[in-house]
Amino acid sequence: MRYYKDIQNGFIVAIGTGGGGVEITETEYESILAVIRNKPARTDTTDYHLLENLTWEEYERIDPPDETEPSAEEVVDILLGGADD
Repeated sequence: MRYYKDIQNGFIVAIGTGGGGVEITETEYESILAVIRNKPARTDTTDYHLLENLTWEEYERIDPPDETEPSAEEVVDILLGGADD
């Protein structure tokens, strides 16, 4: 089986089996997987990126805007092109 890691800008962004990325040994794959399984918990304001040297780098989270489901009235208004009452 072929194991790989994908590195972008000094960060490990993916590991897996099969094609893709840079080929690594099963031992290295298992080491990276163990580190990933022990990732520090994210908070409301911070999360972590995994560096090539298998240490975590903290960064400030920027959450996407709240994308709640539109109400039935909003859907009708969108479908009718914002028709006036």
